[in-house]
Amino acid sequence: MINLIAEANKVLIDEGFPLCPVEPRWLHINIDQISGRPADAVPQEERQALVDALRQRLATAEPLEVMVGSLLSYHTGVIADLHPDEGLASLHDVTRDTIRRVCGEEAARYPWSVQHLSTAYAYDHADSDEAQRRLRRIRPSHAPLHISAIYLVDVTATTAERSKTMTWKEVARIPLGPDDSVA
Repeated sequence: MINLIAEANKVLIDEGFPLCPVEPRWLHINIDQISGRPADAVPQEERQALVDALRQRLATAEPLEVMVGSLLSYHTGVIADLHPDEGLASLHDVTRDTIRRVCGEEAARYPWSVQHLSTAYAYDHADSDEAQRRLRRIRPSHAPLHISAIYLVDVTATTAERSKTMTWKEVARIPLGPDDSVA
């Protein structure tokens, strides 16, 4: 998957498209977001209750295999489609329900739809049709991704004149299925 994304970003950057590639360590799929307050306003007891509840709920979930690709040019940058969707949708449903049970109904308002993985963010306007033509030539156009955990993170988004980055501090890793690391 990393090779697919790196090749696509290289092709577009070499062609002069105004993109900020996402570093491999910051690639992510949003399963859900906690809304309505900054992360530092969430008390430690509530964070721990959420981690504990997610661990319990996801202990019976199975790890997932998804295909990353095709790559799609958008006004916001480049995304990779993800499929099949069913496992990600199930993860979202369980996660959203758990967030609402622990943090309240208003805590989960993220507009969830077809999931994607952002590979590059645009910092200026460009011809997205031309970018899409370049992306379509990338081969192979798909790569497998194994998902064995979700992460609760505190996100920081930074936007500057010619860059956009999303980084985070890990709060907890929550495995899908039984947690073998706590034996």
